[in-house]
Amino acid sequence: MNAAGATDRVCVIGAGASGIAACRSLALRGIPFDCFERGPQVGGLWRYPPPQGRGPGYPSLFANTSKSVMQYPSHPMPEDFPDYPHHAQVARYFDDYTDRYDLRRHIRFDTGVRRVEPVGDSWAVTLDDGTAHRYQAVLVASGGRHGEPVHARFDGEYTGRQLHSVDYAGPEEFAGRTVVVVGLGATAADIATEVSRVAGTTLLAVRTGHYVVPKILEGRPIDRLSPLMRRLTPEQRSPLVSLVIKLVHGDMTDWGLPAPPYKPGRGPLIANSEFLPAIAHGRITPKPVIVSAEGGKVRFGDGEVVDADAIIHCTGYRLAFPFLDGSLVRGGDDAPPLYHQAVPPELPGLYFVGLLHSMTALMPLAEAQSEWIGDLLTGTVRLPPRGEMWSRIRAARRRQDRRFHDSSGHLLVDPHEYERLLADERRTHSTRRTHP
Repeated sequence: MNAAGATDRVCVIGAGASGIAACRSLALRGIPFDCFERGPQVGGLWRYPPPQGRGPGYPSLFANTSKSVMQYPSHPMPEDFPDYPHHAQVARYFDDYTDRYDLRRHIRFDTGVRRVEPVGDSWAVTLDDGTAHRYQAVLVASGGRHGEPVHARFDGEYTGRQLHSVDYAGPEEFAGRTVVVVGLGATAADIATEVSRVAGTTLLAVRTGHYVVPKILEGRPIDRLSPLMRRLTPEQRSPLVSLVIKLVHGDMTDWGLPAPPYKPGRGPLIANSEFLPAIAHGRITPKPVIVSAEGGKVRFGDGEVVDADAIIHCTGYRLAFPFLDGSLVRGGDDAPPLYHQAVPPELPGLYFVGLLHSMTALMPLAEAQSEWIGDLLTGTVRLPPRGEMWSRIRAARRRQDRRFHDSSGHLLVDPHEYERLLADERRTHSTRRTHP
């Protein structure tokens, strides 16, 4: 394995949820490969504490999709797992998945990737130790969606404690304090709820409203859709989801939150059974955005000024691929143009696994992507011509902009539609000859 040869091998970058799915696909097809993981274990963001000292996980992290929805289709989660497993259980599940398919021998842990660049008809991969290796293809599964933390912007200078959720390590340091949590996503709802149990005052600064749903409805995880619901489009499901939210929680404005600027099913759903009760109990007070700060004082959009001890930014991330030159693949707020959220048309041999943003869980889609890419690498499925790929990319982006309020950098997909899309892709572009 060196820069001069070994071009029959494939490189997988990352051994998180998407990386081990990619490894499984390659192993099952007998494709020689190496996987490089910068941490000491598989599992990515589900490992806490994070080996690099910071990461999207936090001590109280539980899955916000149920185990039957988030599990890999090839490897069900244990029956004794709760409906919504803790991060330690999910990490153990990844260990079991890795060992079941004998993937560990292909993974080099504590090994970062410094640079990936095309060289002729292959790819050169330079590791952090300076060694370079040549591969026929590279599968990027490094969690690029959590690349660069984004902070809320406001005028003035705040001199209190300020951190991003990537650095959140639990509520203990905020006991008795006045804390402002910024944002309204799954992480903001989790952290605000947890902090509010110990803080003196917890304020939630919200720019854009979202719909909040309970994790359990009629004794079942709310995301377990019936076969009929799975066949419906987000637009067709929207009236049913709207009815459920109306019956269970009423209007989001009744809780002091902004009205969501979209219909249910056309943007994020926040699954959390404790967040709205924390508002009802007065532990969390919703507020408009922060407009300015001076010293330890924070001014909100409604004009109120408070003395705040800390601001926690739960404001998401920008895409980042530090090992890829920006002239090849650019990060930022918008995703690079990818055919089916995985293939850059102008860069043969480069693939992205798990970069897409699912409306429910990532792992089943990462495994489906990996199966498709495995077929492409073995030649049993081909890609359409570049012109067709570009045409479909443009059409997909226009459709996303029409149907989703926030398409998460043009990566948001309905999981059931996406699974059917890849199944159709593998069938339509199969190179196997069929006989009557």
